Amino acid sequence: MTLTRTHIRRGTLLAALLALLCSAFLVQTGKADAADFPDCPAGQFCLYDGSGGTGTRVDVAEGTKAERDAGTILSVKNNTGMWACMYGKAEYGGGLQTVKPGNGDEYVTDGTRWVVGSYKLVPTRALCFTGYERCQDGQVCTFAERNGRGAMTVHAPATDAATQNHGNSYGPEVAPVSVFNRTAKHLCFYPNPDYTGTWDGGAYGAYVVLRGQSVTVPSPFTGTFRSHELVNGTSECQ
Repeated sequence: MTLTRTHIRRGTLLAALLALLCSAFLVQTGKADAADFPDCPAGQFCLYDGSGGTGTRVDVAEGTKAERDAGTILSVKNNTGMWACMYGKAEYGGGLQTVKPGNGDEYVTDGTRWVVGSYKLVPTRALCFTGYERCQDGQVCTFAERNGRGAMTVHAPATDAATQNHGNSYGPEVAPVSVFNRTAKHLCFYPNPDYTGTWDGGAYGAYVVLRGQSVTVPSPFTGTFRSHELVNGTSECQ
């Protein structure tokens, strides 16, 4: 009987010790999690130049829409109700990573840094995949990447004295991949800088983007636009 009682007591004591150890472990883990990004205020998107929410912190208020100069970013905490869009290049270009509301993220993995080139806050994750919102009312905007991402060029309407067409020569350095026509007129694109030309030996005439429309330009037109004109009806395209 004595051996039985001793065995029971030792088992009970062992179980109690295990429970205490597990409890201590759980408390320590919880404290470690809570310590991550402890200084990021509510309603702010916090960017740190150190990993794990360390180093210098920069706060971006919820509702901020403009692109920001990223600088050195090694970790972030999203304490806003919006999605954070993180891009590998300036002007919303390059690779994309998203941070949902309430989450943090790290940009150094196994010693390898993922460079953040630009970022923005948006209401839904789908809006991370576009950059058309940068184009203002009354502008013709072209972009270096799909879906309005990458470097943006604004082409302000101007009357050509010789042709009386409205448009701008793009020059060979501008190769639009996507377009937003945020004007009240239709937009006719041409492969020549003088508002003329066709594609594929005349098989395709002017490439048209209707008023208020945005588009990722398909082949064979991608990167070939050199001028445009704004017209009231698509039949007016050259």
